Parts: sequence; structure tokens; C-alpha cells
Amino acid sequence: MHSLSLKLSLLFVGIVFIAVGVLIVWTNTIIGDQFSSYYQQTCQITLNPDGSVTMGDCGTVGTYQMGAPEQEFLSSFRNSLLIAGISAVAIAILFGVLLGTFFTRPLRRLTSATKQIAAGDLTHRVPEDDKDEVGQLAVAFNTMTTQLNAKEQGRRRLLADVAHELRTPLSIIQGNLEAWLDGVIKPTPEHIASTHDETVLLSRLITDLRDLSLAEAGQLKLTKSNISLADLIAAEAASLDHRFREQQVSFDTQISVDLPSISVDGDRIRQVLHNLLMNALQFTPAGGKITIDAAIASDDKVIVRVIDTGSGISAEDLPHVFEHFYKADRSRQRGHGGSGIGLAIVKQIVETHGGSISVDSKSGQGSMFSFTLPVA
Repeated sequence: MHSLSLKLSLLFVGIVFIAVGVLIVWTNTIIGDQFSSYYQQTCQITLNPDGSVTMGDCGTVGTYQMGAPEQEFLSSFRNSLLIAGISAVAIAILFGVLLGTFFTRPLRRLTSATKQIAAGDLTHRVPEDDKDEVGQLAVAFNTMTTQLNAKEQGRRRLLADVAHELRTPLSIIQGNLEAWLDGVIKPTPEHIASTHDETVLLSRLITDLRDLSLAEAGQLKLTKSNISLADLIAAEAASLDHRFREQQVSFDTQISVDLPSISVDGDRIRQVLHNLLMNALQFTPAGGKITIDAAIASDDKVIVRVIDTGSGISAEDLPHVFEHFYKADRSRQRGHGGSGIGLAIVKQIVETHGGSISVDSKSGQGSMFSFTLPVA
């Protein structure tokens, strides 16, 4: 018995059958006793002409016999009661089938939708007509399907973007090597350096993709310790000092003197700072300024802000800056705008530490990336 509709119908009919059976047995017993008592009383009572009542004698109580009319009445009543019970059960079967079919219709639609989802149709949805538990299940199912569709679209887009990002450096490396082997060009130091740069870019992209996939899967290992946030900022600023001078961008830090230690993986937070500062450098022209601000956000959090005076981010692009391979400036040449996953990695690392990250920016007015970290 695999049909839920059939199970519900049989359950409904079974309940009705038991109720009708109990009612028939109980009514038959009670009506027999009541009718016998009534017959006995009518045999013993006689109404006199003067209005008085004289007790007659139909025999000893309990031994009297009912006549044929009385017995025929009881037999007819029992037959009518049996017919009524059979009719009630038949009607119950009909209504059980109808109600079972009605109540299981939303579940059948969900089953059909599930099969279509399993077949790859992630755009299919079920009606959300009902407001009961089944209706709530339909809403949850549609929400799940929407999220699955979004993730599948994201996965396909990610694969396409990864293939595109990997194809370019590989094509350059392959072209240079083939040209050298064919003798078309000689491997000059400049050509070798260019090829080396492509291999470095390729290696960095693969490393970023690995870190991003581990972080999104919740498998990014963190080696936490109590570290001074001011020391991390100073170390990262020192490592990028030559880049600031090359691009003629001034750099400033504003760190609270009472800033507590933080419980983080120092290398990963350095990676966050590096990505945010490099992102700020890419959008800040010569003569601009980048500032790192660190302060206490609450009893258990500190907040870090990376502020630049660059070109800013438009309102259209702002909601997408943490997505994979999303580049706000689509006119930038590859190699000058990064791989497009740096901010996605930053978001995952910060959230893996239990913090949060946000961005506030307006086109032409610079940007401010803010993230929080737990206090030691």
C-alpha cells in the first residue's frame, strides 16, 4: 500500500466504520431494553372510566411475552438501523476517497516538482495557494529551489570565469614557448620576465581559488593566536610601502591606543589587509590617499576600516563587489584589475573568523571597506 491517498481514505473509513458499529450495537441494546420496559408498563396500567388507574397483570415481570406486532416493530427497527449503518459506511468510503484525494493533491504536486528538480529543471515552482502546513511546505520548497537555482547559476558562472581567467595566462605562456621553440623569436630577458609574470599570476589565481573553495566549504584551517592588530597593520603597510611610493599615493594609519589584542590567524588577516589595500591602490590615482582606521567596536569586537579617495563604486555595482570574478570597472585590462576573487576571499576569511564585512562607497567619492574581528 504505497498511496497516501488510499491510506487516508481507509483510515477515514475505518474510523467511521468503528463509530457506526459501536452506535448500532449500543442503540440496538438500549432500544430493546427500553421497548421491553415500555411494553411491560403498558400491560400493567389500566385507565378506569372515572379517571383512576388500575394496575393490570400481563404476567410476572420478566416472564411476559411481546406479541407479533411488537416483535415485528423491533425487527423492522433493527433492519433500518443496519441499513442506515451500511449507508453511512458507503458514504464514508465515498467521502474518504474524495477527501484523501483532495488533501494529498498538494503533496502530489510537490512530488512531481521534486522529480523535475531532480531531472535538472531548477526553474520549476509549486503553487502556494494554501496557508496551512502543506502551504508552508510549498513555500519552503520554492525557497529551497530558488536558492539551488541561484547556486547552480553561480557555479556555472564560476566555472566559466575560472576557465576564462586560466585560459589567458596559459595561452600567453604557450604562445611564447612555441615561438621560442620554432625560432620565431629569441628568449630575451624581457620575454622570459613576461612569461614568468604570467606563471606567477597563474599560481596566485590557483591559490586564491583553493582558499576560496576551502573557505566556502567551511574547511579553511585557521591557526589562531592572540595578536596585536596594530602590529599586523604596521607589517602589511611596510611591505606595501614601495607600491604606495610608486603610485604616489599617501598612506596613513589611525589606530586607537587602547586597542586590545585579537584572536585570529595572523597570516589570514594579513591576507585580508593586503587584498583590501591592493584593491584601494588600483582605484586611487596619484596624489590620492589611503587610510587604515582601527578602533574598538564593542566589548568583543574591533573594527578596521580601509578608506581611499579613489574613483569609488557605483550604486549599481556596490551589491556585487564580494561576488566571484565581479569587476566593477569592466574596461580594465586583465592583469591590471586582479583576478576578481580577492574581495570574495576577504569576505570568507572575515566571516570564518566570526566577523563581518561591509562597504560604503559612492562613484567619484572614494570607498570605505569595514570589517570586524573578535577580541582575544
